[in-house]
Amino acid sequence: MITFFKIILFFILFFYAVRLLTPLILAFFIKRFQKKMKKKFENMGNTNFDNKSEKTKSKPKPNDKVGEYVDFEEID
Repeated sequence: MITFFKIILFFILFFYAVRLLTPLILAFFIKRFQKKMKKKFENMGNTNFDNKSEKTKSKPKPNDKVGEYVDFEEID
């Protein structure tokens, strides 16, 4: 019977501790996410969009294999 009360007490204390620590953990992850987004946004402004030589190098080659043409007819 004592073991049963210890288990119940453990779960009560555990959920109470989780309830107290949740705002702190959530704030930590939100701040970390905010720093990552800020860093990505700052790096986005540093990219050079005027470099046209990269666009010419990455031009895809036309594909000669087109496939078979199928003409579907309407059925009345």
